[in-house]
Amino acid sequence: MNFTKTLIAAGILLASSSSVFAAATDSTDISINVTKDAYVNLIGTAVGSTNSFVTSDIDAKTVSLGTLGLESNSQGQCDMTFSSANGYQLKHNTSGATLVNYEISYAGVTNSAAGANTVTQSCNTAATSLDLVSPALPAVVDAGTYSDTVTVTVVTQ
Repeated sequence: MNFTKTLIAAGILLASSSSVFAAATDSTDISINVTKDAYVNLIGTAVGSTNSFVTSDIDAKTVSLGTLGLESNSQGQCDMTFSSANGYQLKHNTSGATLVNYEISYAGVTNSAAGANTVTQSCNTAATSLDLVSPALPAVVDAGTYSDTVTVTVVTQ
């Protein structure tokens, strides 16, 4: 009986002491960030194009190389830089002889070996004409193909 009384007392003590203990708790903050990378794309018919002309097409003329513009998810201005593999010269593919020094005209800016070659404009600009401006050709032109590659690079500000 004594043992039973001790067991009952221990049970009552245990039951009453468990109500004294508070429940365990924890909390945390979870931050959520969503990022969209900036992009800018060259658009228009000149992008990736190859233009082929005969000498009479360019002799002292301005000819279209297509259209060029920008689309972006960035607001503000973009810098478009023009460069030429041959220094704005059409060079003979075999002999390396220069046919003519030419210029590229875009958005009211003339790009040439002596020019600034950077156009700053809105990062969202409709495609407009990109032109090759050629002076008069020499009286005698050696047969063959004369070429150059123009690279346009655009960077958001």
